[in-house]
Amino acid sequence: MDDIGDFLSSLATGIGFVLATVALVLVSYFIARKLLHPGVEGDRTWDVAGNVAVRVATLHGLILGLVYAQELDDYKGVRSTLTDEAIAISDVYNDARRYGGPITVPVQGQLATYLKVVVDEEWDSLAQHQGLSPKAWQIWESVYDQLLGLMPATDREHYLSNRMRDRIIAVARYRQLREAASTSRFSGLFWGPALIGLVLVSATFYIYRPKRTHLVLFSLFGAYSGVILFFIFAFANPYANPGKLEPRPFQHLLEGDIGKSLASR
Repeated sequence: MDDIGDFLSSLATGIGFVLATVALVLVSYFIARKLLHPGVEGDRTWDVAGNVAVRVATLHGLILGLVYAQELDDYKGVRSTLTDEAIAISDVYNDARRYGGPITVPVQGQLATYLKVVVDEEWDSLAQHQGLSPKAWQIWESVYDQLLGLMPATDREHYLSNRMRDRIIAVARYRQLREAASTSRFSGLFWGPALIGLVLVSATFYIYRPKRTHLVLFSLFGAYSGVILFFIFAFANPYANPGKLEPRPFQHLLEGDIGKSLASR
């Protein structure tokens, strides 16, 4: 039910973007047509309007393309980071079992609790731009302290202890990368030029009469612009709808042996 609700919410947001950009295009067109004179034959008004439209549209399309590519790349980066973090946690969990001794149960249990906190609490915090969960940091700190306190006696234990320390440090780095994606304000600088460019391109259509065919074509232009703007908006925050990236790698670990450690606590 939650997935269906999220889908319907995202669909409604997407439709809202399309309707808003179509309305913006048509309103800009009619205002420009009211304020500007379409010109007369021989004064080259059509040529000037066409040249301006091409230049503004080129810059506008370049902005949309670059920002879309940047947001999509950041989105893919977060997805890759999630997988890397899950692998690092799994490595520490399994190496704690291989190391054995009194450290195994507490380290494995805390790692399970860490995943639970990230999935249930930290994800919502990131979605609301509130940063990483202090509780998850405390759990990470506790695990790190326990690993620092290891006193290996054999080559096997030396290797495992060093490996676990390296992997748990990597988890901290992945956490910071996850947070960076939710605190970036790069996309906020984009909306002004994007909307102004859409208005300017639409205004240059004023030289065309408001025939049905023309209005349909203007609306198609606005609808496609709305689709692109919607996807940029969706990718801007990978932890919230409409482009919410679920913590599937963490959930998968909780469904396995790590989840059993959580149940036994």
